[in-house]
Amino acid sequence: MGLTVKDLFDIEILKNFKLIAGTGGLHRPVTATEILDFEFVQGAGMDRDKVFEGESIILTSLLFAKDNPDLITDAIKKLDSLNISCFAYKPVFIHKLPQEALDYADKHNFPILEFGGDEFFEDIIMAVNAEIGAGSDIAEIELKLESILDDELSDKDTARFARRLNPDFKRYIRVVAVMDREMSREKVSGLIKKFSCVEKLSRKAALAKYRSGYFVFLSQETDESRRFDALLNDVVAALDIELKGVKSGFSSIRRTDSEFGKAIREAFWSCMVADLEETKQKNYEDLGIYRFIVPEINSHNMKEYMEEYLRPLMEDEGELLRTAKTYVLTGGLLEETAERLYCHKNTVRYRLARMQDMLDPHSTEKEFFENLALAIRIHMLMEYK
Repeated sequence: MGLTVKDLFDIEILKNFKLIAGTGGLHRPVTATEILDFEFVQGAGMDRDKVFEGESIILTSLLFAKDNPDLITDAIKKLDSLNISCFAYKPVFIHKLPQEALDYADKHNFPILEFGGDEFFEDIIMAVNAEIGAGSDIAEIELKLESILDDELSDKDTARFARRLNPDFKRYIRVVAVMDREMSREKVSGLIKKFSCVEKLSRKAALAKYRSGYFVFLSQETDESRRFDALLNDVVAALDIELKGVKSGFSSIRRTDSEFGKAIREAFWSCMVADLEETKQKNYEDLGIYRFIVPEINSHNMKEYMEEYLRPLMEDEGELLRTAKTYVLTGGLLEETAERLYCHKNTVRYRLARMQDMLDPHSTEKEFFENLALAIRIHMLMEYK
């Protein structure tokens, strides 16, 4: 997703802007920055429909309304009809907007911002436009990553994408997927700029935002894991990235020229499993049964097996399904399951007996856990994706 009104507050020069109306419109996209001077003065003789582009942030000193504040409401209504995303004014000539204008903005989710520091319009425009450009690039890369994760990008296009991320990538690659919901687009953009300034990193590594986190790409000329560990430590130290408090997934060490997409998928799947199992870190080599499930998670046979096996539990979405998920995530440990569910272990034992009678009445206890664990893992991964 590109830059939105909400993201504007993450830009340094706009951090002190105040939202005074139109809170419900913070999701509106911003693709341009424009200045409003005399376009709404009566008799100005301008075609307003052609003066402004949609999805813009409009900057103004309200000079056009200094002798007639009522023009402000008309201007805001017109700008909203032109699909303008945001109206930002500097209280030079008018310090308080008409209540009618504020009421309209709130009702129609049209954000109005106020700023009054030492910001120059030109500096604001440069900062926002720079962020729009960076955001566009980040969004495009995110779409490519989505295609790779869905295995929809050809080997040739994947190799081209790797060269775009970093034309100096070495022979071997390891990808780390990090889930960090605090990682804004602006922060990612800032980290990417840091990369370019640290030659030691920029020739071997790259970073890209994805959903509620990001990917770190590490490359070396040899496949020695200690070298990748050392490079990751350098990246963490240089960019001040926090990995201890977030979920992360590590791919195997792969060939950059032929297995780049596979490394991305392995890292993402490992991070996904870490999140599901509530562990901090997962290596692809340690995923166990998940290594067979995740690559086929979209297959018809996988979905059919899960739905047929779990149908009695999925129909009510109640305590039995929650118990089944917890039981599987604890590895079949009765007491730990009871602790997580805040109930007695005999209650868990009773629920498991009911489930086995409903789902797999002719299986042994061991067979039941194996069948249940497979179906539940498929179910959780499909929910997660």
